[in-house]
Amino acid sequence: MSTDVRAQPVANIPILLLCAVVLIVAVLGGGGRGGLGDVLAQQLAIILLAFLGVQALRDRLSWRAAPWVRWLPALALLLPLLQLLPIPIAMWTTGSARAELAAQLAQVGVAPLQMISLNPTATEEALWTLLPATGLFLATLTLPRKSQQVLLLIILLLAVASVLFGMAQLAGGTQSPLRLYRPTNADQAVGFFANRNHLASLLSMALALTLAGTAWAVVERLAGRRLSVLWIFAGSGLVILFLLGIALARSRAGVLLAMVAVLGTLPIVMGLRHQRGTKRFLAITLGVAVMLSVQFGMFGLLQRVGSDPFEDGRWKYARTTSQAAAAYSPIGSGLGTFQQAYQPFEAKCSPSRAIVNHAHNDYLELWLEGGLPALLLLGLGAVAWGRRGLQLWRRSPEPGTSESWSNLLTRAAWLAASLALIHSALDYPLRTTALSAVFAIAAAVAFSDPTYRARRAPTA
Repeated sequence: MSTDVRAQPVANIPILLLCAVVLIVAVLGGGGRGGLGDVLAQQLAIILLAFLGVQALRDRLSWRAAPWVRWLPALALLLPLLQLLPIPIAMWTTGSARAELAAQLAQVGVAPLQMISLNPTATEEALWTLLPATGLFLATLTLPRKSQQVLLLIILLLAVASVLFGMAQLAGGTQSPLRLYRPTNADQAVGFFANRNHLASLLSMALALTLAGTAWAVVERLAGRRLSVLWIFAGSGLVILFLLGIALARSRAGVLLAMVAVLGTLPIVMGLRHQRGTKRFLAITLGVAVMLSVQFGMFGLLQRVGSDPFEDGRWKYARTTSQAAAAYSPIGSGLGTFQQAYQPFEAKCSPSRAIVNHAHNDYLELWLEGGLPALLLLGLGAVAWGRRGLQLWRRSPEPGTSESWSNLLTRAAWLAASLALIHSALDYPLRTTALSAVFAIAAAVAFSDPTYRARRAPTA
């Protein structure tokens, strides 16, 4: 006799609702760092994680990915946890920067805290900021494809709201009360973010998802399937709106990401069912999208020529961060301690009137804060991400089937999340609760396999 445990009720609806609430709060209130929105998103994430834990103990979760995928968030959580553990003083003084700091503390009769982190409180805060993304990633892996589509649709709606909010900010001027994080980027559209580039990052991710979905609608319509033409018009309108939003943000990184999103959609679109004239139509559509991205981008960028020396200093910040990271290697300075570790090297190498609170290259910043363990964890994550990408592009389901749509959605989510990873080499988008939440959902959809079954029916 056998009992199919998969027949047990699964708490999909409560998980979906909790995910939606965490996502909305994260995007609307987590566009900066350390605000009330971040705290609320973290508290909601704890509730989500607790609910997942209870359902797992009751054996009522049906995972859509292999066990090793579910352990990926542990890579991110492991680093701050290790940095808060006690270590011997001999280990604390490894690296030239730490040895110098220990000598300075000894001169004033102060013993260092025997933890890797120079500021355990900041590292603990960094640990808490990882909870929303962790909860959303794990929860999305338990949801069926239709529920995952709902979360992706919410991301698109939040992106639309961000563009409209940014337009209202521009209409209200530099002193608009709609600017939630003053005084940054007071003359550009920032939406629900403190940084125009982070708005552009969200819009580029939404652009990739929208282009793929619109292409699917076009193909299905040309194939004679019963699909309203309104979906095509809606998708095309969203593409234009997102490109316009990137232009209003005047983000150079945003223009680059938009073009990568358009070009990255090409292989996804070419994998769809081909009817007569489909390739020509899609090629024209994507060509128009490229033209719009360039024109909208140049509209905003030409207004910034020679007016943004801060961003031109990114390469200088990168060099100084690299020197600091080498000095704090091999164990790093601790997550959340960038300013403390960076400023002494900035004073020696390249003093600046601007307050540099991030390296504007998250990989270099992680090297500085996390040392060689962070580089190792980054390498493992890159291997897992690249491996999944190869799997997706090698798999070609029968065109016109539900599996084909699911594969397209997974590829589009992989591309959208990859845009955030690319942007991390130029900025720090994933250090915001808002974008880390969006990234977590897109990454979970990319890793999901609707045909996977985590449990097997016991036999007797």
